[in-house]
Amino acid sequence: MFLIKRGTIAIRKMKGSAFVEIARVYANEVLGELSFFDRLPRSASAVALTEVEVLEIKFDALDKIYGSVPDYMKSIMASVADRLRKANETIRRLQKNTVAHERNTTEPSPGSPAAVAKEADLSALDNLPGGDAGENDSGDSGDPNKSDV
Repeated sequence: MFLIKRGTIAIRKMKGSAFVEIARVYANEVLGELSFFDRLPRSASAVALTEVEVLEIKFDALDKIYGSVPDYMKSIMASVADRLRKANETIRRLQKNTVAHERNTTEPSPGSPAAVAKEADLSALDNLPGGDAGENDSGDSGDPNKSDV
């Protein structure tokens, strides 16, 4: 387990042939705690995004302290860890289903009520100050210093 003293770490999981960032860990937060409490292999990878200073909390040292924790508290911690792992798995499945659903969704046929509504929504953007909905449809502002988030 590690206590982050300084810096930022990305927590990521493999999805297909690429990694997906699922969280970030900052100063005064810990990582690796899930594996300590449920004694299972890690569920994600960690990558430093900035220069990082960490304090490693050795398993044996923490386990000595944990040994004096009442059994009911150990059961609570193991239950919380188990629920978190299950929640992570549920999120992963939901994301997979959402991506599959988005891939199977087709564009509405021209002239259909959905296509007309979509065109109406886009034409409403033409009336907003500062721009034309059809301008730069790529989502790229053209400014390399601006983030299109």
